[in-house]
Amino acid sequence: MLIAPANSRSRANERRAKPYCKCWNKKTPVLWKQLRACSCGEDNDVTEWRWSTPDSSSSWVVISEDRKQVTFHPFYSSGTAAAKGDTPLLHNYHYYWEVKILTDTYGTDIMVGLGTNKVDTAESQFKFTSLLGRDEESYGLSYTGAVRHNAMVAQESAGFCRGSIVGVRVDLWRGTLEFYLNRKPLGISFYNLRRHQALYPMVCSTAAQSSMRLIYAASWRASLLVDAAKVLASSPPADGDRRLRLPPGLWYTFRSQFWLTLPSEGGQSDDESEKDESAGTEAVKMTKSMLNEVVPDQFVNGYYVDSVEPDYRIVVWE
Repeated sequence: MLIAPANSRSRANERRAKPYCKCWNKKTPVLWKQLRACSCGEDNDVTEWRWSTPDSSSSWVVISEDRKQVTFHPFYSSGTAAAKGDTPLLHNYHYYWEVKILTDTYGTDIMVGLGTNKVDTAESQFKFTSLLGRDEESYGLSYTGAVRHNAMVAQESAGFCRGSIVGVRVDLWRGTLEFYLNRKPLGISFYNLRRHQALYPMVCSTAAQSSMRLIYAASWRASLLVDAAKVLASSPPADGDRRLRLPPGLWYTFRSQFWLTLPSEGGQSDDESEKDESAGTEAVKMTKSMLNEVVPDQFVNGYYVDSVEPDYRIVVWE
């Protein structure tokens, strides 16, 4: 099922894709082998899976030694190339991964998404096409902002560009899929993903020398603890603040686990997006590494204790 949030669909074409940080303002060309200048957003070195090494006979996809970075069509492009994660997504787990776009986006399509083993990547080697979402076995977000599945298209956002961070959140307990752009949710796009026996993260491109890097990939098993976390996070606080006061032991659990399984509120409005843009880098969202600076370092019997003035809060990642 393809769902397009109303608040982001109406004016998607009026917005332009934006990078995650200001490291990508310069438009000077960079060789695809030298794309390591920016590390913004790469604070957490968590990668539970990597990109699969392509067949030795294939020259359309180049995988780095650490299998995090993938480059498509390193010399020239004559069709569509794709890369797949090396680990299947299991039912009853929550998944979230992020891909940073390292090169300019152009051409027929550059996509981030997921699909099953039935996706025929060889058939598109000499065709310029939007591979992910062309059939019922795959789902994809295009750099143009289009979300595709089973030959259906919904325009959900302004898309992504060089320097953007594309996030994919899959809940295989409920069977939902949600995309993120620069760590802002676009809202749930698909339901009924549990009908697939096995899904894999996938990326594809038709653009010559296009490259992207996997910067984060984590998972959590669905449990009563995760469901309780969602209920707590969705409960409005008395003071109107988005943050909730929690016991220190539970705060530690949130800090170390489940920090991306909390419910999101869907796509932002244009006004909200403009406010975030004007705030610049001072409005950086909360991440696990930043939480380490908020919580006191005194750890006693499973609890963090601040002997001066305890102030334990949880911040929902918007």
